[in-house]
Amino acid sequence: MKVNHAWFAVAGAAAAGAVAGLANSGLLHKAAVAVTTAGIKVTDAVAAETQSIVDDANDATAEARRQAKIDAAVAARLAALEGDIRAEVTAEVDAEGAEA
Repeated sequence: MKVNHAWFAVAGAAAAGAVAGLANSGLLHKAAVAVTTAGIKVTDAVAAETQSIVDDANDATAEARRQAKIDAAVAARLAALEGDIRAEVTAEVDAEGAEA
């Protein structure tokens, strides 16, 4: 073994001993619980924000559909009135032309 490899082996053994000591004292378990709790809090926050975004998107879609219905109804009523208005205006213009 080269000297560099020996240091890796010593460092690995020291790390394993440290982890084993933490596991026996319960610190490793407490740390894992703390990390998991933080992860759950983040997941809850992300889920709440995602739901808020979905709700806002649904509201925007509903409003767009409502506005499209209004626009379609107005266009249909204008189209129905346009023929009568056009005939009335044409008659007025023709009457003015006859008078001139």
